[in-house]
Amino acid sequence: MRRTNNSRFTLSRRTMLRGTAYGSTVALALPLLEAMLNTHGDALAGGQALPRRLVTWGWGSGCAAKYPQTYLQDKFHAKRFEPDGVGQNYELTPQLAPFANVREYVSILSGFKVGAAEGGGGHHRGCTGFSGHPIILIPPLEGEHHSKPSGPTIDQVAAAAIGDQTFLPSLQIGISKEVIDSEGPTIQFFSHKGKDQPLPNIYEPQEAWNKLFKSFTVPDDPTRPHRIASLDAIKNDLARLEQRVGHNDKIRLEAHLSSIEQLRGQIDAMAPLCGIPPQPTVANEGGEEPLEEVNKAMADLVALAFECDVTRLVSFCFTSYVSYARFWQVGTNRGYHDITHDDEAQGFVETNEIVDKALIFIMQQLAYLLERLKDTPDGASNLLDNSIVYATSELGVGRDHNVRDLPMLLAGRGGGALVHPGIHYRSESNENNSDVLLAILQSLVPQATEIGGGGGHSTTPCAGILA
Repeated sequence: MRRTNNSRFTLSRRTMLRGTAYGSTVALALPLLEAMLNTHGDALAGGQALPRRLVTWGWGSGCAAKYPQTYLQDKFHAKRFEPDGVGQNYELTPQLAPFANVREYVSILSGFKVGAAEGGGGHHRGCTGFSGHPIILIPPLEGEHHSKPSGPTIDQVAAAAIGDQTFLPSLQIGISKEVIDSEGPTIQFFSHKGKDQPLPNIYEPQEAWNKLFKSFTVPDDPTRPHRIASLDAIKNDLARLEQRVGHNDKIRLEAHLSSIEQLRGQIDAMAPLCGIPPQPTVANEGGEEPLEEVNKAMADLVALAFECDVTRLVSFCFTSYVSYARFWQVGTNRGYHDITHDDEAQGFVETNEIVDKALIFIMQQLAYLLERLKDTPDGASNLLDNSIVYATSELGVGRDHNVRDLPMLLAGRGGGALVHPGIHYRSESNENNSDVLLAILQSLVPQATEIGGGGGHSTTPCAGILA
């Protein structure tokens, strides 16, 4: 805490409330307060830029089933995701309609190739869209359907550069537990530090809560007591701080503490609905996964973690690659992989209707996260203004195992680095999707000059999505 030359009271962004419980020092991170900002609210009090965040958000098996030639112009073809128009005035397609409330923040990218899609089955090759590194086949199991990545995913490239600036370098979240664990690390895990360093997802909101907040303490505290269980210990420090900050900051402090308690209660109440399985493979067998409820809790946690600057990097796996999630919410008990891979004998029209409903449901879950970030203040703006959310799948059309022109969505302004309002950017030159990854990476790590390897190597950031 300090006063500037003009007597304005300011705080460091790293300020925490501190107290003592059971003989140990405990600390509670704070949201971004006016006292931590410059007079315009667009930078920290010391002049540093507001932090930028990244969420990589994925779902498995694409956005469409195979369709016969006669249905190319039908309402259930692959264009239910991709808009016809380009530029800022593109129309939201039915599968993009859930983004109406955050429309200005959403860009759709099409016409790209996955440059790293070399060797292996379609699902495996398509996974490289988050890393730019080709896969490595692992013999002898399943041949082209058993692999591991040859390099890190983009979230971990960023974590290696800026992860040490926060309590947690990165966070890995999963929603559906219907995960394939028999085809190697490429399919089983969403985030990778390297070719033999997969990072498991956290599937339980309570476990994610514990990871983010339960053991958050001051760096020199060797006992690492439970952070939230010791809220009473910081009340005296809070009372002193409230006497010094402005009216708006007092309201924010009170609301912050209330939201923490409320969120913890919601997660505790949800725990029995989604018990932790022995391994993150198939869970809730024969039952119905509470996907919407778990997604909401996890998205709330991500927003809270960003607000408190506990971490700036999150990989969010809504459904795993080769997704066998069953979207009972839209009236089907079949795995999503199967309905996107139906052949003609199983009926194209009925299949595409179910895939369409399921994809709209998936996009609704992503839209909730975007709206939650938009609704959370961050200085003079909001978290979505200072974040990048990159969402895609490993396939386009499921039945074809198509890794050309994958569905790609980019949301947020990245602290002013990305084009705004959002656009539909259609690449007319079949650009490498690693160019998109590099543009994202440079928005977070300006000194980065390259990403990926093999055919996915890029030194040319995609200029079409930059501000």
